[in-house]
Amino acid sequence: MAFNTVTNLDFEDIKTSLKEYLRSSETFSDYNFEGSVLSQILDVLSYNTYYSALNANLIANEVFFDSASIRENVVSLAKIVGYTPRSAKSSKAVISMEIPVPPQIEALTLKKGEAFLGTNSNGSYIFSVLDDVTREAYLNSAGIRVVTFSEIELYQGNLLKVQYTVDTSTKQHFIVPSASADVDLLLVTVNQNNTSSPLTYRKSTNITNLRPDDLVYFIQENKNEQFELIFGDNVFGRKLENLEVVGIEYLTCNQDEANECSSFQFTGNFTFNGAVIRDINPTITVNQSSLGGATPENISSIKYLAPRYYAAQNRAVTIKDYETLILQLYPNVESFSVFGGEDASPPQYGKVFIAAKPYGAETLTTTAKQELQKAIREYTILSVIPEIIDPSYLYLEIDSFVYYNNTTTKRTKQQLAEIVRNVILGYGSDKDLNRFNGKFKYSKLVGTIDDTDVGITSNITRIRMQKHMKFLTNVFASYEVCYGNRISPNTDLRSSGFKITGENSTYVYFFEKMGTNTIAIYRQNGSEKIYYSKNAGTIDYEKGEININAININSAVGGLDYIELSVIPTSNDIVALRDTYLSISQADVSVTAILDTIASASRTSGVGQIPVSS
Repeated sequence: MAFNTVTNLDFEDIKTSLKEYLRSSETFSDYNFEGSVLSQILDVLSYNTYYSALNANLIANEVFFDSASIRENVVSLAKIVGYTPRSAKSSKAVISMEIPVPPQIEALTLKKGEAFLGTNSNGSYIFSVLDDVTREAYLNSAGIRVVTFSEIELYQGNLLKVQYTVDTSTKQHFIVPSASADVDLLLVTVNQNNTSSPLTYRKSTNITNLRPDDLVYFIQENKNEQFELIFGDNVFGRKLENLEVVGIEYLTCNQDEANECSSFQFTGNFTFNGAVIRDINPTITVNQSSLGGATPENISSIKYLAPRYYAAQNRAVTIKDYETLILQLYPNVESFSVFGGEDASPPQYGKVFIAAKPYGAETLTTTAKQELQKAIREYTILSVIPEIIDPSYLYLEIDSFVYYNNTTTKRTKQQLAEIVRNVILGYGSDKDLNRFNGKFKYSKLVGTIDDTDVGITSNITRIRMQKHMKFLTNVFASYEVCYGNRISPNTDLRSSGFKITGENSTYVYFFEKMGTNTIAIYRQNGSEKIYYSKNAGTIDYEKGEININAININSAVGGLDYIELSVIPTSNDIVALRDTYLSISQADVSVTAILDTIASASRTSGVGQIPVSS
C-alpha cells in the first residue's frame, strides 16, 4: 500500500494525509479516527513530520548566502570565498602638543598606552598611543625651550595584551579575547626559545606571494564573534615551534560612540632617560577630531560584500570592485560615488574619481583622503590613478503652501505648518535623498504632503536648486557652478550677500539674472539698485551651469566661506549624478498654511480665494 503523495507540509494537511493512509488499510477499516486516542497519535505524528520539515528547510536555508540568517553560518560561507568580516573599528584622532621644559631635559618620550581622554556629546573616552614617541627639545621663536609633538595619532580604546604558549601536540586556537577589538591594529609577536628579541608578524590576505619563512598570520572570525589568528605551515609562512610564546597586543574600543571627540586631556606619562617627568601640562592642538569608529560588520553587509569581494579578486578594475573595496577599507563612509574619468566634465582619461561623504561631516579630512587613496592604490592596475574628491552638494529649497479645511482638521494653522515641515524633512531623510545618485520625485513629495492630515485639501509646492560657491579670498578668480540638472530659462537668480575687495566695506553685493542669460552684480541703496557690473557672467540653461567672470571677493555675509546661488530647475524631478550629493536641510524648508475658503465653512463662494501661483 503506497503512501499518499506529499503535496503540502502544513500541519492539518499532514494529519489529513495520515488519516487517509490509515483508512485505506483493511486493518483500520472500522476505526474512528476522530476518537481521542488515535487523534492524539496522529497529532504527534503530524507535529513530528512538521518539525522535521521545518528543520530541514532551515538547514537548507543556512547553506546559501541569500537565505542564511545565522551569523556563524554567514561568516562560514564568507570564509569559503576568502572574505573576512570587518571587526569593530577604533576612532582615530590627530593632535599636536607643545611642552615647556627646563634646560636639563634634552628630550621627552611619550609612552605608548592610555594617554588621553577625549570628549564628545556622548561622554569621555580613553585614547591610546600605539608606540613610544620621542622628540627633542629646542628653542621656539619666543626663546622658550619646548618639546613639540606634531601630528600624533591617537586611537580610542584600552591597549591590552594576551599571551599563548605554543603546544604543537594539540590543536591550538590563538584568539583575540574581545569582540570589540580592532584587529587592524594588532601587534603580534613571537618569542623564540633561544632568542631575546621577539619576531614581529604581519597580517596577510594573499598567499600568492608568500614564502616558507615569511612572518605572517591569517585571521578569521569564530562562532563567538571573536577573531582567531592562524599561523603558517612552512609552505605559506613560517610555522610556530613548540614552547614559543605568541603575544597579541590589541585595542578594545567603543566603536562609533567615540567619533567626533574634539577636546582632549593628557592623562599619560612623559619620560626622560627612563625617569617619569611629572607636573607637565602640555598645550594640545586638535588637528583632526576623532573619526572612523565603527561597529563590527553586520550580516547584511557580509552577505552583500563577500560575493563581490570574491568577484573582485583583490584588484580594482570595475566600478563594482572599487565600491566593494571602499566599504571594506573605510567603513566610516556614509555614502560614496565612483565614476571613471571619461564621465567627468571635462573628461580625464586614466583616472577613477571617488566622491565620499563620511558620517557626521560633509567632507573627508585631508589625512583620511590620503589614507583611503593609498589603500585603494594597492589594488588598482598600473594605468589607472584613483583620486578622492569632495562631494558637490546640491541643496533643494522647498517652499510649500498648504491649503486646509478647518472643519475637518483637529490641528491649528501653526500645528499644520509644523507637521508638514517635519514631513518634508523626513522625506529628505529618505533613502532616495541625502546620498549620491539620489533622485527627488516631485509628485511623491506633493502626495506625501496631502496625506499628512485629513484636513489638507491641496498644496502648491515650489522647488529651487541651491549650490554653495566657495571662493578665494582677495584673489581675482573665475567660478563655475554646476547644478547637474537643467535650469529653467524663466528662472531668476538669488544669491547670498558678499563684499568685493576695493569697494566700501559697508557695501553688500548680490548676483542676479539680467536679460536672457547674463548675470549682474548689484547692491541695494534703499529701493534703488546700484550695479557693480551688468556683465558678470552667464547662465547655460541646458548644461545647468553658471559661469562667473573674474572677480575679487573679500568675504561673504555671515562669515561663511561660500556664496549661496539659487535657481529654478526645468523639471521638478531632480537627479544627482557622479559627485553630486542631494540633500534637504532644515534652513531651506518653508511651509505656509492657508485656510481653504472654498472647502471650509467660512465662505460659500470661491470668488475671494486668491490661490498661490505654482
